Amino acid sequence: MHVKDLLDSFDLRLKLPQHWYSTEISNDFEESELIQNDEIVKIKTEGEKNTKLIVIDVNDGMSVVTKFSDDKVIGVKYLDNKDDFEYIGHPSELYF
Repeated sequence: MHVKDLLDSFDLRLKLPQHWYSTEISNDFEESELIQNDEIVKIKTEGEKNTKLIVIDVNDGMSVVTKFSDDKVIGVKYLDNKDDFEYIGHPSELYF
């Protein structure tokens, strides 16, 4: 599943860098919910072992974050350029 497929499932049309649309994400998002859709889009899915969240802020970047049952959080933030990303080790309130 790609980000474009997920956005299409919610009928969301956003102007994003092309490489964000083609970012591959977990099939867990097939059972996701849109929890916020203002200037920042948040899409969340909860599994037995973890919670996954995609946060899209067209002015700041797109993040894909996983929170495990022991509260450990890992993630990646994609920026404007195709090869420009950063790892997220300590999430802010924006995520969970």
